[in-house]
Amino acid sequence: VPRQCDADAHTRQREEPTLLEVFYDLVFAANYNVFSDNQEVTDITRFKAYLGYFFLLWLTWLLVTLFDVRFVTDSIFTRLTRAIQLGVLVGFTIVAPKFNPTAQHMETMQAMSIILMVSRVCLAVEYAAILRHVKHYKKSHRPLLLQIAVHTGAAIIYLGLTFGFRDGVKNKEFVVWYIISATEALLTILLSNLYPVLSFTRTHLIKRLTLLTVIIIGDGIIQVAREVVTIVKNPDAWDGVTIGLVTAAVATIYFVFLLYFDWLRDCFHLPALRQQLWMSVHLPFHLSLILFTQGFTQFLIWSKIMDVLNTLSMGFGRAGHEWLVNATSQEVQNRLNDSTRAFFESFPPKIPSTWVTIDDAISNITLIPDAFWTELANYYQSHNANVFNTTDIQAAEVFSNILQATMSSMANALFATFGMDLESEVTNKNPRLYDDIKGGGFQGEVQYETWDRYRLVFACTYIAAGATLFFMIILAILVRATHLKTWPVTRLAIICCLALGTSLTSILFFHRDRVFAFLLSPWVLPTIAFVWTATIILTHINGENVGRQVRKLRPRRLSAYSVDRSLPTPDTLVQEEPWPGTKIEA
Repeated sequence: VPRQCDADAHTRQREEPTLLEVFYDLVFAANYNVFSDNQEVTDITRFKAYLGYFFLLWLTWLLVTLFDVRFVTDSIFTRLTRAIQLGVLVGFTIVAPKFNPTAQHMETMQAMSIILMVSRVCLAVEYAAILRHVKHYKKSHRPLLLQIAVHTGAAIIYLGLTFGFRDGVKNKEFVVWYIISATEALLTILLSNLYPVLSFTRTHLIKRLTLLTVIIIGDGIIQVAREVVTIVKNPDAWDGVTIGLVTAAVATIYFVFLLYFDWLRDCFHLPALRQQLWMSVHLPFHLSLILFTQGFTQFLIWSKIMDVLNTLSMGFGRAGHEWLVNATSQEVQNRLNDSTRAFFESFPPKIPSTWVTIDDAISNITLIPDAFWTELANYYQSHNANVFNTTDIQAAEVFSNILQATMSSMANALFATFGMDLESEVTNKNPRLYDDIKGGGFQGEVQYETWDRYRLVFACTYIAAGATLFFMIILAILVRATHLKTWPVTRLAIICCLALGTSLTSILFFHRDRVFAFLLSPWVLPTIAFVWTATIILTHINGENVGRQVRKLRPRRLSAYSVDRSLPTPDTLVQEEPWPGTKIEA
């Protein structure tokens, strides 16, 4: 009897996650946040690094979780091994800033291999401890030994990969990380199907996955709060547009949370195959959800930037150009100088050479003849280039260069104020470009790269938003216990179309003029908000109940129609007279 009780104590399956498990999930969430802050997706190389890092991190979390939901207990040994696994997550954080399999920083790649090895050795030791506690139950020996062999073999391979990375040498050995990690997860799932002692069908695995999902969604709310703080630090922060955008952002993330649990239907225990599929879909789902929430919250900042730029005129445009009539170059110079300095008081420039560019550009205004400004006012009014003569065309080119350098500098100051500072990236790509300070070439390149960053954020976020909704549909189908009827199928088809349409919107990325026409509008963030709003409305429309109400109403309408005295009825029909020589039969 004591032996039986001892075995049960180490194989008892809990209904709820323990505090150690919850804490581990929180550290996991903090880890990918650190990586996201240090490794923004700016090109295909960074995107590959992001995918690879998250793949290794998530599978490491999954392998630890699969042990926890089956065997974890609160003991000194468990706390020690959990400390090691937390150290593994800290190790992931340490390698995050320089993790790039394409560039392959040798120390970083070797450190990642060692981190993975330590994690798997710790798992093997934990399974060995369980084997010791159930040593009197022969049927448990083989499955636990096989599980130990899986992690021990993986640890040996990771250790061997450590010596494969050389300074200045690029190879494909890092691909083995992904293959071995995926193989470990698949073999763990396979063993759980073959041996009941390793099964996690009746565990709280689904609750662990839902808990992690809630943490990820909660991080989205934290990101919104950070962006709001960034916005309110600056002048004229709160207006109708900003309030509407913040409301839409918070509501969208809230709708994601509601839909996830509405579609789960409190199904925390599923048959083995469906549970394993449901668990596996969470890998791409969590990746899409993280990319979506991080990009979506950036739309708050970009939308505020667009709002400021759209109100920026300085009197050069089709609206408010009347002052240019009979203006002198000195007056234009003074006005432009006052406008730029007032702008920089609100949004101080972060690029040191900004004032050099601005002063050089404004000083060139005196080279333009006074007569040009009247012609420019006529051009703004008629939008006809024929108003310029040959001299004015040359002056227009000079003025265009002045305005471009000034506006680029002001835009870059605005970008940097809201955290979009790409000066260092541009300098690293082309160090000699920094010499073109007075001509405004450097400012123009920084502005160009920043707009391209916005275009990339737009494409990634819209793809991730559609993918998130699509994977949520798959999760909803996997947990559904009843057969799909007509309305649920129709509803899922409509939501699938919404998900596909959202992702396909990113095709605008390849059409520069069209994409910026959309990005300069205030509808970038609300469009996604409308999609999620429509989805939650469709979710809570009871199509079958609507159909029943229509069927009930239809007989009433027919009854009212039949007693309409304006139509012929048996009581109002007039007997026809028979033709001569004929008889009417009764």
